[in-house]
Amino acid sequence: MTTEDMELVREYAQHHSEEAFATLVSRRVNLVYSVALRQLCDAHLSEEVTQAVFIILARKAGSLGPKTILTAWLCRTAQYVAADALRTQRRRQGREQEAYMQSILNEPESEAWTQIAPLLDTAMLRLGEKDHSAIVLRFFEGKNLKEVGAVLGVSENTAKTRVCRALEKLRQFFAKRGVNSTTAAIAENISAHSIQAAPVALAKSVTAVALAKGATASISTLTLIKGALKIMAWTKTKTTIVVGATVIALTLGAGYFGFFHQPHPKQTGKLKQTGKLKLPAGNATPMVAYGYSRDFVLLAPDGSLWSWGEERLGWPVLGLDNIHHSVSLRRIGNENDWVSIAVGDSQNLAIKSDGTLWGWGENLNYQLGDGTKTTRPTPVSSIPGHDWKQAAIGICSLALKSDGTLWAWGNNQDGQLGIGSTTATTNAVQVGTSTNWTKIVGGSIQTVGLQSDGSLWFWGSPDGNGRGTNNFLVPTHILPGTKWVDACFGYFMVLAIKSDGTLWAWGNRANFYTGATDTNLNSVPLQVGTDGDWQSISSARGCFYHILKKKDGSFWALDGSELRTIKPVSKYKPIMFKKLDLPKDIVAYAAGSDNIGVVLTRDGEVWTWGNVIGDHPPNAFQGPNNTSASPKYKVIDKPWQLSIIDAQK
Repeated sequence: MTTEDMELVREYAQHHSEEAFATLVSRRVNLVYSVALRQLCDAHLSEEVTQAVFIILARKAGSLGPKTILTAWLCRTAQYVAADALRTQRRRQGREQEAYMQSILNEPESEAWTQIAPLLDTAMLRLGEKDHSAIVLRFFEGKNLKEVGAVLGVSENTAKTRVCRALEKLRQFFAKRGVNSTTAAIAENISAHSIQAAPVALAKSVTAVALAKGATASISTLTLIKGALKIMAWTKTKTTIVVGATVIALTLGAGYFGFFHQPHPKQTGKLKQTGKLKLPAGNATPMVAYGYSRDFVLLAPDGSLWSWGEERLGWPVLGLDNIHHSVSLRRIGNENDWVSIAVGDSQNLAIKSDGTLWGWGENLNYQLGDGTKTTRPTPVSSIPGHDWKQAAIGICSLALKSDGTLWAWGNNQDGQLGIGSTTATTNAVQVGTSTNWTKIVGGSIQTVGLQSDGSLWFWGSPDGNGRGTNNFLVPTHILPGTKWVDACFGYFMVLAIKSDGTLWAWGNRANFYTGATDTNLNSVPLQVGTDGDWQSISSARGCFYHILKKKDGSFWALDGSELRTIKPVSKYKPIMFKKLDLPKDIVAYAAGSDNIGVVLTRDGEVWTWGNVIGDHPPNAFQGPNNTSASPKYKVIDKPWQLSIIDAQK
């Protein structure tokens, strides 16, 4: 009960009762941890935020009034601290929120929660104090309306009105951001999913550090506290509307407000395409891949590296130093000895012909392998060695050596490293003992690998929910006895092609692809369509658009982008294969986002379709008064040719 909470607060403030404070922490640690995890989607950072919140409570306990609703105060404080953590990371959460927010496959209501959860805390910070408290009491604590009224000091009917009003505000907030739902569905999903269990040992460690009021806390935790206290102090002198706008700017990565658009690259204007129309020729095997920052990296036939697109998450994924967006292909450095690329959400890896590994972009989880957490705007040397062959990267990194062994390093919150634990590592650790790995595909908190005998292996979060339950901590064989030839990730779903040319899918919402009427079957590989002549497939994690190649050389799109919008199952159109009318002889291709395709022709031309990316600089995702913005993209359905600039001008 809230009264009991404040009695414990007073007991601690007046008598320095460690027992009272420990009781408070054990009672409310799940609430604080859940708020942090929902925003940050990083278990380790969420623990640090939880630590900071209770240190702030210990420091401010004596100043809290007797009518303070502690759960609402803790919730809002956690939202402030998490927002400050996101600002420090320059809106890193874009990709990881999607990774965390994917709910359990077998829960139908989780589809709505997937859309609501990334926006919930931002929306709540827009609410006034009374409405915010009403939501916390009713849905986070699970109190009935009579109990809510008693805590708020109003009648049951007034409490009901306040809760309904707050829900309607949330519904309108979500609707403006493309999430259409009802107040009843929002209430149901918040009640069912808003509170998750914190790690068992967290309450004890939080209590110990908080009782010392942060004296033993890490520098990073103290930095979070300092930033959050500034926000909390600021809210006392500014209006709630301005506060909400400020914290939204901190919380949303690729935003939801405003309008911004530059001319199409083939039209006149500042960003008109210039340069050549063909990549240099050579004998290297070309590659192209999509990153969640809305960027593409391309390996040209002469062994040079190129990129174009945007850095919407704020990290230098283009590898172009001071160039942060481009509608034309631009060359990364001057080297001509690259042989392989791996494109992540906000960081990339590449391998040279001498077998050395290089990386650039965001490095908060040591993904770049240079032993630091320093952001790198251009390629730097990664994990030592001259025998690297292929890599994959996200919040963790994995790479194959020429001897067929697999190595991993970085974040490991869901066992995606495959090393038998959830312990992160800054050094490359071998995954198992197998020496016949041929391909590795990273899916943030999920990983898939192929071996030379055609076997397919999976590890990490089985459904992409990021909750740390039922995870595969080591590579697990998928359908033993079956031979596979290719695999990729979609929206927390695996798409894989068997040696007989059939396409199979399993994971979140796989039933929309397979036609299964029972969502319990989503955890089982089922065939997609009836065709048996598929050869390869391309997609990107978190995306609904996929491109496949058949054995006759034709290309086909599988477009599930309608699933981005939550609506009744009966309202979705069947996901169908559509043949693509592409130019010339294709030697490399990639799919990204919900409608973007790219192909490289044998004579060095690069063609794309879907959203025209590269128009928007990072500040285009920042609206007026520090709000976030969602730039509007021009969409061109038919392939058009990119120009090429062989200098970083």
